[in-house]
Amino acid sequence: MGKPIKITALTADELATLLSQASRHAISGQDVLAIAERGGIVAPDGTINLIDYTAFLAQEIAGGAD
Repeated sequence: MGKPIKITALTADELATLLSQASRHAISGQDVLAIAERGGIVAPDGTINLIDYTAFLAQEIAGGAD
């Protein structure tokens, strides 16, 4: 097994790999980054928090409700 992951600070490519493995569908780092940028959830160091990413997607599915 590879190095441990920190779910609160993933690169777009790391998050794409996790999501691709979980869904069994190819997801690119560029797609992940575009979504994270749209949600304003990219940290200053360029990493993405999986929890924030998931919450943003859920909010979008719910129609943007807060």
